[in-house]
Amino acid sequence: MAMILIAEDEPTLADMLGQFLKNKGHLVTIAEDGAQMIVKAKEIKPDAIVADVMMPGTYGTSAYKTLQEDSSTKGIPVLFLTAITPEQATALIPEAPGVKVMHKPAEPAEFVAAVESLL
Repeated sequence: MAMILIAEDEPTLADMLGQFLKNKGHLVTIAEDGAQMIVKAKEIKPDAIVADVMMPGTYGTSAYKTLQEDSSTKGIPVLFLTAITPEQATALIPEAPGVKVMHKPAEPAEFVAAVESLL
């Protein structure tokens, strides 16, 4: 069982993703945007983060960079779940250990497997 932080600005999708992970025995906390992702990650120190790339305010990629600059959150693995094109994803999402990219819509089993592969 792991603690997973989901940063997604679409509440229905966030709840659905959370349910997929809860069904596999994981604990889930939801952040509504990148700014909340930063705050909650520092509070709960999740085992992994699922982050939308484009969210109001702070993008998931910007929040990720902020977390990597903090010694208490550096290295938390992140699955970026995005609707942007693969070309845009390559430009925005850093290639780094512990970073994966999945494009929406994601199949539930593939989504859970991708998250669990980061743990």
